[in-house]
Amino acid sequence: MTTTDSAYAPSDTTPAAPILEAFDAIVASGSASETAGKQLQFIMEQIRGDALPFFKELRDFRPILQSPLATVVASFRDVEEILHREEIFSVSPYLPRMMGVIGPFVLSQDITPGYDHDISVMRLVVRRDDLTRVKDIVSGHAAGLVNELFQGQGPVDIVQTLTRKVPVRLAADYFGFAAPSDEQMMAWARACFREFFINLFNDPAVRAPAVTAGVEMRKCLDALLAARRAKESDCEDDVVARLLRLQRAGNVACVDEDDLCRTLMGLVVGMVETTSQAAIQALLVLFSRPDMLASAAAAAHADDDDTLSNLVFEALRFRPINPMVVRIAKQDYRLAAGEPNETLIRKGTTVFALTWSAMFDSSVLEAPDEFRLDRPDYHYLHFATGRHLCYGKYISLIQIPQILKPLLKLQGLRLAGALELDGTFPQTLMVATDH
Repeated sequence: MTTTDSAYAPSDTTPAAPILEAFDAIVASGSASETAGKQLQFIMEQIRGDALPFFKELRDFRPILQSPLATVVASFRDVEEILHREEIFSVSPYLPRMMGVIGPFVLSQDITPGYDHDISVMRLVVRRDDLTRVKDIVSGHAAGLVNELFQGQGPVDIVQTLTRKVPVRLAADYFGFAAPSDEQMMAWARACFREFFINLFNDPAVRAPAVTAGVEMRKCLDALLAARRAKESDCEDDVVARLLRLQRAGNVACVDEDDLCRTLMGLVVGMVETTSQAAIQALLVLFSRPDMLASAAAAAHADDDDTLSNLVFEALRFRPINPMVVRIAKQDYRLAAGEPNETLIRKGTTVFALTWSAMFDSSVLEAPDEFRLDRPDYHYLHFATGRHLCYGKYISLIQIPQILKPLLKLQGLRLAGALELDGTFPQTLMVATDH
């Protein structure tokens, strides 16, 4: 087998691939710099508007698609390989946008001594044995908010009043980090998240409100920490209290004020919008499949949380909150070595690892177009995989279904309007019930 710098292209005998043909046609449309920008724009437009057909063409004909500005990787095994090669594929694209807002949060760090320190601190203060407590907090707030929302007769919005609000309440009760109001914390989290993970083209108009939010969050947190330290005795066992105890341990834990603050700020920013968006998008998929909506309602009524979780995360496979993760190659690397699509990824290449496409790869998933509840956990890449697996995975596995559970118990739950967006974020979703 002969390998080259380029992924293999379809032969003259392969079936038509109209989306890829349109991508290839861009090359003849202008200068090299214009072509590069147009190809990247084309890729992003397909992901936003025609994702599953585009992904299928990629997997069938060009599973590693190279363009001047980014290499797009579509098959499950290749995406998984990238995510498990942390020493080769850097998470550094996110780091510059976090600096100057909250600092080098662990999500933006490569596997370095700094990463090992920060992730160890995270594991000491956000513990797996807290999950029952997390579930109680989330389910209590969700049930209370749903009960308040549906006292009247008309449709209600569930984004600002439920799916964004519950994670903020969890941040207050479990992390110990509360803002002057729920709405203030929601605004801070959205501004920062937009800058960190969505502002791929470094728009200064997106960065400015994130910088302001970072300053305000830190000021709020400094006052909160000062108040907690001033207490004669602090019997709390929230994340703030645990971080303060680690800090008092001095050189044993090496947690300075910046470590403490960026951990708390990063936890909140990473949780609020992702949780809200996941809950909304899972619910929309369930609304589009009445039989699955009925199954989810039955599971909610029966307190069958395992089945409810399976339904929610299978629904999210059809409409995930993030279609990809972005990496930068730190050295030359042959991806899919020994396979027909073996491709040399050059040092410095931006790589889009299409986790959404991977979750529809029929070479790994049986009947990927079917809605099934018996898929193994590793088929789901909602939280990525490898050492940079989303740290909030286990909280999210509880929080997202538990936010939706009291809604699903309502009689005649139905959509009462189209989803309204604030950029890529859910802004308003009206639902109605039978009273």
